[in-house]
Amino acid sequence: MTDKQTHLTVMGEKFIIAFHRVIHTIKIHSDNNQLLQESVLRFKNILSDMAGTGEFEVQIWRARIYFQGEKLLYRRKSLQLINEMIDYFSERKLQGFRFLRLATDASLNDLLTFTRLSNESSVQDDPSAWLTTQLNKNDITWVEAIQEVDEATSGFEFQKKEQARQLYKHTVSDLMEVAAKVSRKSISGVRKARRLVQSMADMIMEEESLFLGLTTIRDYDDYTYTHSVNVALLSMILGRHIGLSKVHIEHLGICGMFHDIGKVEVSKEILYKTGKLDNTETSQMRKHPLTGVLRILKLNAPHALKSRIVLGPFEHHLNYNLTGYPKIIYSKKQTLFGRILQIADSYDALTSHRVYRTREFVPTEALSLMWSKAGKDFDPILLKIFINMMGLYPIGSVLKLDTGEVVLVKDYPDETERTRPLVLVMEKDGQGGVSAVGLLDLSERAPDTKQFLRNVVKSIHPASIGVQPSEFFLAETG
Repeated sequence: MTDKQTHLTVMGEKFIIAFHRVIHTIKIHSDNNQLLQESVLRFKNILSDMAGTGEFEVQIWRARIYFQGEKLLYRRKSLQLINEMIDYFSERKLQGFRFLRLATDASLNDLLTFTRLSNESSVQDDPSAWLTTQLNKNDITWVEAIQEVDEATSGFEFQKKEQARQLYKHTVSDLMEVAAKVSRKSISGVRKARRLVQSMADMIMEEESLFLGLTTIRDYDDYTYTHSVNVALLSMILGRHIGLSKVHIEHLGICGMFHDIGKVEVSKEILYKTGKLDNTETSQMRKHPLTGVLRILKLNAPHALKSRIVLGPFEHHLNYNLTGYPKIIYSKKQTLFGRILQIADSYDALTSHRVYRTREFVPTEALSLMWSKAGKDFDPILLKIFINMMGLYPIGSVLKLDTGEVVLVKDYPDETERTRPLVLVMEKDGQGGVSAVGLLDLSERAPDTKQFLRNVVKSIHPASIGVQPSEFFLAETG
């Protein structure tokens, strides 16, 4: 969590706690009650702190709370309170409030009036419009009600998702251009690829969950290219989790993009062959890491950069115990980049459709299979970090619950064990498709028994319910 995110999370939670206390206390006490007066004063102090440097906004978007356009990171201790506030805004068809600098001068009576009007708006035919009218009538000009808008036309959070989608698309496109030039024996540069990777590295710092969701993109026509971008993203996120510098994360991303560039010299008949390859075909396929090295060395790029990105692609099919391919005669262990790429490459390959395989694994199966090979095929420490990073049920997983509900893993609350995620409830939309109809927290417990309200029965393949998980991470883009 960055310093900015930490500050916004702390301030956001203070605001939610203070506002929540006022809207509930005012329902049961008269204006001169001491408890209510104390609650309003605390709310006023929070407003003064936040509005003192200029106007600020609190908004709800897709079951998340945003302060100043930044997503409030969930923490378990405040999750129930946050969900109650999301319901509060939703019942009033409000997207949020905009508090102006004048809020620092608001009287306690004005704050009481604002709170009562906000509460009363829920029973009106058009709550947000009614509230706006009543605020104006009572000369309360230091706060504006932000009306709920159609998700399809709203720009809120849309920009980040659209930026991420475009970034992914342009990265795939650039990789295809480079591969085409390489296959023609033409000279290709990496300047554009570096810029794209730098942009991804920047966004990953604040939108990790979004990019983990993007790695569920599957393009069955050009899976070599989407696979390479997915490997780049997974590698960069893993690099972030082990504390690599931004420069090293960028180099790791370029390695991921070009790790399979050697396949440009493998015939399509072999690449897309169904069933097992014969010995000659296997030999040709296993040359692609070495061919990739030769192609990377011929790129129009600084020698210093090429020296940093060449070993990872060479080693991505080597195992931790140095079995695998290409066959090597030295006993030196894989480089860090090689070990990271191997983990990312294996995971994405296992969870993707491949013509030579009868089935693809759901994420939990893939992680379990990989863990069974820790210390042999995979660096056990890095793999453990990768599994913790992905969570018990990786983002994008489709799960069947003991309640009968089918859900899609959306996120894991911040600063928690990644075992009980936030999930989207999936239901048939009546038009042959599936839509998300609500957000659930699988860590929620029954108040009396303290038992979890919902438990996972099993992971199921997204295709079994006709969805591609990435669609639900980029739904706003259409």
